[in-house]
Amino acid sequence: GTPLPVWICEQCQAERCVGSFAELGLGREIDPHKPFIDEVTLVCECGGVMRRVPEVIDCWYDSGAMPFAQWHYPFENQDRFQQEHPADYISEALDQTRGWFYTLLAESVMLFDQPAYRNVVVPSLVVDEKGRKMSKSRGNVVDPWELLAKTGADSLRWWFYTTVTVGQEYRISAQRVAETATKFLNVLWNTQSF
Repeated sequence: GTPLPVWICEQCQAERCVGSFAELGLGREIDPHKPFIDEVTLVCECGGVMRRVPEVIDCWYDSGAMPFAQWHYPFENQDRFQQEHPADYISEALDQTRGWFYTLLAESVMLFDQPAYRNVVVPSLVVDEKGRKMSKSRGNVVDPWELLAKTGADSLRWWFYTTVTVGQEYRISAQRVAETATKFLNVLWNTQSF
């Protein structure tokens, strides 16, 4: 996760939230990640030593900051950000609804009083032929290059186009792709060859 930029004085318990490298006074050479940032100490107004809190922000926070962080907003590109925000749509698989979609929405509403996107497109997941999520540890990953070599690009394209009902996952295997191709593409190719 991202280290919280908060330092607390060991002597008087004063807190300081740092907003930039410039505020740290260390230049851009420092690596702002753990464990390096934990070595940075600040001097409190009381003269005590300030150390960074140990907590980190969940990595989803960084993902949710994408709409404004990509423009380095609010430090630069204010006009560009205003033109681009909110996005017309975002697109990710269903498993992102509790992660990226949510943090985009929560951060944007909290900071700008509007969502980060107008529409959401959620394509189906590609799973193995039994409907299980593909996993290297399970050994059920379908290598797309091997599939293309066995069935051909046209067969795979046709399979994607014709076999999935909206809202359902794509159950894939070389056999399924080949069967779909045989039903239509072979007839088409044979007609053309005749």
